[in-house]
Amino acid sequence: MRKFLLVGRTGVGKSSFINATFGSYIAETSEYEACTKIVEHYAYKSPLGDVSLIDTPGLAEDDEACDEAYLSLVRAKVNLAQIYATIYVTRLNETRFSPDEKRTLRLLTNRLGAHIWNRSILVLTFAASVPEHQQEIFAEKRSQQIFDFLQIVTREQDRHKKFQGFEQSWLVDNIVENWTSDGSPILSMLTD
Repeated sequence: MRKFLLVGRTGVGKSSFINATFGSYIAETSEYEACTKIVEHYAYKSPLGDVSLIDTPGLAEDDEACDEAYLSLVRAKVNLAQIYATIYVTRLNETRFSPDEKRTLRLLTNRLGAHIWNRSILVLTFAASVPEHQQEIFAEKRSQQIFDFLQIVTREQDRHKKFQGFEQSWLVDNIVENWTSDGSPILSMLTD
């Protein structure tokens, strides 16, 4: 079974991503407040292969002490050596690379280890909220900002290693169905 660890800030759509992947409402979501307060494993058996998505509490919701508690929970409940890939979830429709996102990337790297980025996927959510003719530009800009920052924080942990880049980058929308005509089912990409 391939296990994927979903990480990111609060409100970026990690739980909604799980629901979109499995095609049913299994992970609680809310537009108005953070829902995920625990580490939750969601397993799915399919003809394409068995997949487990591990939902984690969103970071940058409160203060650094809250983030530290959430990351301690992740370390206690997840065997990181068994993770097939880390999925970093962030919003496509953000125009600025915020201090909260930088703090989140730094905390994830420092507390879970730079190795979590060795095999990683970038998921850019809320893609339908960006005009179609700008989606590629937004995706390139957001991906580059995150890539550049992860190179810095991984090198801080080990001067001889630096972030090599995400294996894949996906545009998804957790709210709008059929927002693109050339999309692929998420589950097929996870089992490929």
